[in-house]
Amino acid sequence: MEKEAPKKEPLVSSGGGVDDYICDICGDAPMDPEQEIEIKPELVKDLMKGLDSGTAAEKLEAYGPNEIPQKVVRWYTILLKQLTSSMAIMIEIAMTLAAAVQEWEDFAIIGVLLTINASIGFYEEYEALLKVEGIKSALSPMTAVKRNGEFVKLPTASLVPGDIIFLRGGDSVPADVDWLDGDPMSVDTAALTGEPFPRKYPDSKGNRRVLSGCMVVSGNSYLLVQRTGIFTEMGSATLLMQQSTKPTQSVFERSIIEVCELVMAVAVLFLVAIFLVELKRGEETIEILTACLAILIASVPVALPVVMQVTLALGAGEMAKQQAIVTHLTAMQEIASMTMLCSDKTGTLTTAKIQVFYDQIWTTPKYTKAQILEWAAVASNPHADDDPIDVAMLRSYKDTFDDYDARIKCYNVTKFVGFTPEVKRTVAYATHTSQGDIKVSKGLLDKILETGDDGGDAWTCSNAKEVRATVEKVDEEMSLKGYKTLGVAVGTQTRSGGWTMEFAGIVPMLDPPRDDTKWVIEQIKQCGIAVKMITGDHQNIASETARLIGLGDNILHREKLTGRESDEKDILVRDADGFAQVMPRDKNDVVRVLQSLNYIVGMTGDGVNDAPALKQAHIGIAVEGSTDAARSAADIILTTEGLAPIFTAVLESRKIFQRVNSYVLYRISATIQIVLVLSILIFTVDQTIKALYIILLALFNDLTMITISYDNVIPSRSPDQPTINRLLRISTVFGILMTLESLLFYFFGKFILAPSSKFRESDRYTQSLLYLQISIAIEAMIFITRVPEAPFYSSRPITSLVLSVVVANVAVTLLVTTGLLGPKISPGDAAVVWLYDIIWFVIIDLLKIPLTMTVENFFPPQPSNIGVRTAESTAAHAPVDAPHTLALPDIDAGYAFLRDTGAAIGRVFTFNACTTDSAADGTAPVPKAKNGAGVV
Repeated sequence: MEKEAPKKEPLVSSGGGVDDYICDICGDAPMDPEQEIEIKPELVKDLMKGLDSGTAAEKLEAYGPNEIPQKVVRWYTILLKQLTSSMAIMIEIAMTLAAAVQEWEDFAIIGVLLTINASIGFYEEYEALLKVEGIKSALSPMTAVKRNGEFVKLPTASLVPGDIIFLRGGDSVPADVDWLDGDPMSVDTAALTGEPFPRKYPDSKGNRRVLSGCMVVSGNSYLLVQRTGIFTEMGSATLLMQQSTKPTQSVFERSIIEVCELVMAVAVLFLVAIFLVELKRGEETIEILTACLAILIASVPVALPVVMQVTLALGAGEMAKQQAIVTHLTAMQEIASMTMLCSDKTGTLTTAKIQVFYDQIWTTPKYTKAQILEWAAVASNPHADDDPIDVAMLRSYKDTFDDYDARIKCYNVTKFVGFTPEVKRTVAYATHTSQGDIKVSKGLLDKILETGDDGGDAWTCSNAKEVRATVEKVDEEMSLKGYKTLGVAVGTQTRSGGWTMEFAGIVPMLDPPRDDTKWVIEQIKQCGIAVKMITGDHQNIASETARLIGLGDNILHREKLTGRESDEKDILVRDADGFAQVMPRDKNDVVRVLQSLNYIVGMTGDGVNDAPALKQAHIGIAVEGSTDAARSAADIILTTEGLAPIFTAVLESRKIFQRVNSYVLYRISATIQIVLVLSILIFTVDQTIKALYIILLALFNDLTMITISYDNVIPSRSPDQPTINRLLRISTVFGILMTLESLLFYFFGKFILAPSSKFRESDRYTQSLLYLQISIAIEAMIFITRVPEAPFYSSRPITSLVLSVVVANVAVTLLVTTGLLGPKISPGDAAVVWLYDIIWFVIIDLLKIPLTMTVENFFPPQPSNIGVRTAESTAAHAPVDAPHTLALPDIDAGYAFLRDTGAAIGRVFTFNACTTDSAADGTAPVPKAKNGAGVV
């Protein structure tokens, strides 16, 4: 008999298209194949017959194979994407122009840069594509299936609903199945639910459903296949990963690209204007195109993608030293902006090792905590490495007592009866060196107080009636705190040879928090990052763990997420401290909601159940010991335990962000300067500069900036939120100042150069000298942009950066003074250019603070939209239309900063919330634990 199962919940929270997507990857498979088979006692015998080959073939045709299909992305589509970006198109246009005017040197250099940019982008995306989806590999390759009345080994992919399979300890569950017959099973569900304790199937409530991806710990059982392939819980997890709406570019990278596109768009307008003006002047078309080529090259930050990728790669290398392996370089940018960290519990916040809480042990008046723990240890099997409770009991006993060996050797265990699902207790018969014969037992409280006739060693504790009410009350209190409890009874032998058992105490157990978890969470919060716990474990356990680590006690059950309107769910997710008993789709749903509320979300996890959320989050972090599925979905893989590496990653990433931001500000400012200088000179005096100079200028300057990757910076106290408008405003201020510097040199340079100088007399000499002036000025500009809100001397740059700038400027000077790029520039003229640029460097550094502050006064910051949906934020926080007029009070001289420099530096050095001592070479700081040892 078959009955139609309730319709599955949507696999994604919004956006639609899932049904069509499944049809795309599964062909014509029906969308509701999970018409589950009802299991009734009278039907078990018939169900145990299994399927015949014909029926199995029909179902395989209808439901599809028991495997997880993948969307195919061709390599050439990735390559085409690299060649069709806005920046790539501009470079390609420049190549076309260079070929048109037969500037083959320019053509070759631009072509090499385009190839390098496309190759780096292609490599990053293709490597990500080739990462094996661990969920797919979690299915066993072969399974014992009953076909035509006989058990045969068949590929797991051939399983269909209605099949009978046989599993035993050590086997992976290949589909969503129901226990049908055989031994009760002990199943490790940690990979799917995060619970450290194995589950029993069927359980006390009659639940017999075992999900694919779990591992059978013990039991030889026959199971009925109910769901296969994409329709299993594991399949749903994979579908969620494939339906991820996670952007392929980081917030910072998108901001940079948008600014570059705007600059390039303005440059195109200049190009059109120049073409028309020059055409009207009667210039030859070939000459006009040559002039346009120089401006076009100047408008494109050609080496920007290369330098950014190299900078991030170097940063990833530094992260690797801090036990964090970066698999997607965009994560290096995103984690600096992270405002919300969603953390799994088991194995991340906790040790994933069950521990006895000695101080919480409850005893009857006659006994002590030490006795209870000792007897529980005696009633544990030291050889059962696969029994987490026995292992935990013995480990806790050893950790609690220094004289562990001497204590345990006092007991000679003559007989041991292990735990079974039927009796739910262990019993040890032993002889103590001073107490004589003793019988001890640990297990489920009800089975310790009064065993009943369950086929095992039976008894009723002599004090059961008087302590039962108290025991039940204590057990309930411990359960509400999330503890799992075991009862302990001790017995003495009577003259007749029997045993009198007495209930002695209750042992509480819990997967404890890591030693550094509470401290690390405090540090992460002080860095402006909110933390939530999202776990598949029980709500009581999650709440107690949250209390122990100072996370907050508002831990909600997953049911709170279902059946709610969007606005209500937004508030619920935003305000909760975490969620418990969640499934993979719930974790993914929480991440999506937080992203829609404008949080930059980081997600940690280690199991199959975490993979969809890791894939969806801006920064997916697979913790130490993660499954292949989690590692494949993650952007960062931690190779050491706990959250401490994440805190280190935040600090290192914020340092990288500041380094990249300094470079980008420098590069865009230089681009604005070159475009403006070239355009204005052409408009006013019809002066051009050779395109090769501009290419070398961009390339040479950028290559020397690679050392910025190691620059000395201090991580910010709050998440770095890149804003397009502010970046463009500051870049424009610097670009205009440098444009003014170059234009003044062109028009008035004759008055400061030697009388014999050929400047403004020889066109080629003028171009070379102007190239030298612009190159030196741009090289030095990095020392201004690396600290845009303070004088350049307020932060000491790394020595390698200083040397690279000096060497580059000396090299350019030698190129023009030796005539390798054109006419020889006289050493006297070169010296004047150096002095002129040094003076202007000081002037710009003095002017940058009052000018940028004045400009910012015209653009008051918008209220933060974190915590509300973007559309609502736009309506609720519309800017107030208040006219800004230039008034003297608006102009802040900025040099109140000098007065406060000492105090500012003091605040920097006393800022311990988000940083510790940094090495002189800019390497990441190592957080210190309370005992002073390095956490990472």
